[in-house]
Amino acid sequence: MTSTDVPDGAAGDGDDSHAEGPAGRVSARERRRIARLASRMTALRDERAAELSKAHSPADEPAASAAEPTDAPSRWRPFRTGFFGGIGLILAYITFLAVESIRDTLIVIAVAAVVAIGLEPAVQFFMRRRFRRGWAVATVFVILILALAGAVYAIVPPIVNEVIAFAQSLPDIVRSLQNNSTIKNFDQKFHVIEQVQNSGVLQKLGGGAADSILTAGATVAGVIFDLVVILILTLFFLAGFPKIKEAAYRLAPASRRVRVRELGDKVLTQMGGYLSGATIVAVQAGVVAGVFSAIVGLPYPWAIALAAAILDFIPVVGPVIIGVGMTLLGFTQSLVIGLVAGLFYLAQHMFEAYWLYPRVMRRQVDISTASVVVAILIGGALLGVTGALLAVPVAAAVQLIVREVVVPIQDRS
Repeated sequence: MTSTDVPDGAAGDGDDSHAEGPAGRVSARERRRIARLASRMTALRDERAAELSKAHSPADEPAASAAEPTDAPSRWRPFRTGFFGGIGLILAYITFLAVESIRDTLIVIAVAAVVAIGLEPAVQFFMRRRFRRGWAVATVFVILILALAGAVYAIVPPIVNEVIAFAQSLPDIVRSLQNNSTIKNFDQKFHVIEQVQNSGVLQKLGGGAADSILTAGATVAGVIFDLVVILILTLFFLAGFPKIKEAAYRLAPASRRVRVRELGDKVLTQMGGYLSGATIVAVQAGVVAGVFSAIVGLPYPWAIALAAAILDFIPVVGPVIIGVGMTLLGFTQSLVIGLVAGLFYLAQHMFEAYWLYPRVMRRQVDISTASVVVAILIGGALLGVTGALLAVPVAAAVQLIVREVVVPIQDRS
């Protein structure tokens, strides 16, 4: 066998391999094209199926069924809507009547809560001096009781003395009127005294005076009862202040509890800081008014000091009232004392408004003067003197909530 003699099998294999080289490459390209075409067809089929599924989705079925006339009854049921609407109105009215019936009780609770918030900084002050909370609360409460006792001692004796003095001097006043020549001539000409005695006016006045005395006694008893209730509630609120605060925070959803706690602490801190600062300013105003009244000889200086301290809790309006009152009281003594009292309290008010108050309140509360005046007017119209006293801390809390919650929401919208 020579080198040119090749086995048939080997020759066949070599010819097939050379023949299949280009054809193999062509078939590979065709297979790739077919694969791409198949993938495109599959994608188009999926898109078509998705469109068909959206066209026949259940969300569109109500619209389609609503477009087609059917014999199904309408969803609007006037009787049921009116019935439940009437029940809602009745329940709202019952709630209003219930709240209105316990209005005085709610006011007492609100006053006690605000007083407790105002006394909390004092409790924290003693706790920073290594007092336990129970001892700190007891110390603050004893100081509060002593202050109230001093206020009662300052205002009750003058009232009692004036009533006794008037009762004792009443016979002399009547006697002097009877002996007055002008009144005698007037009575001889018109017989006024006889007509008054026959008309029964004196009996009516006596019965009205008795009713007025009973009403005044009932009012005083009610005020004393409310004061005792406020003191008891204040003591309980102060003793359980941390637990009450945490229980209130737990009412908020867990996802927002941190933000609610942060905002609540800011509100309580601002209200407590305002009440503490207002107490400092009011004590200053009472001491100054009492010392000045004692020096110039105004009657009942301690009562004037108490009135000045209480009215000074009402910003803007309170100092004006006590200044006008001291001026008029000074004019009852003499013209000079009245002028001196007016000028002195004007200087005192300028010092308090432009030097003391801004420095005391600088870090306590952030509220504009216009908001203070509007809050006092609204609070006084709603709840009288109590509303005027509570208006400013409540307005400061509302303004803080608006600034921290409402304004950011509006900015994001």
